[in-house]
Amino acid sequence: MTSFLFVVVVALVVTIVGFRVLPAYVEYFSVQSALAQSLSEVQNLSNAAELRRGFQKRADAGYIESVNGRDIDLVKTGNSYMATVAWTRKLPLVSNVSLLIEFEARAVR
Repeated sequence: MTSFLFVVVVALVVTIVGFRVLPAYVEYFSVQSALAQSLSEVQNLSNAAELRRGFQKRADAGYIESVNGRDIDLVKTGNSYMATVAWTRKLPLVSNVSLLIEFEARAVR
């Protein structure tokens, strides 16, 4: 009986953490997609402001709240350009216990 209760408690904890973490990862994949689309549609790759405006439009339409267009770094490496954005997300779990997740999205063109 005690092993069954232990399994139920572990499953409950995993489920609670999963439900807290899932929206953060959905936002991460939205940021990654918006960054890749914005980078592919920029006409002048040396103009970072154009990339940031395009990303901000997608972020506003896609309910992305953790990242702004100002947070994007555009770096030229060889013949390609790499756009990078990094952020952290603090997710409260129970009482004074929180989960800190660090994200980094990249797109290369």
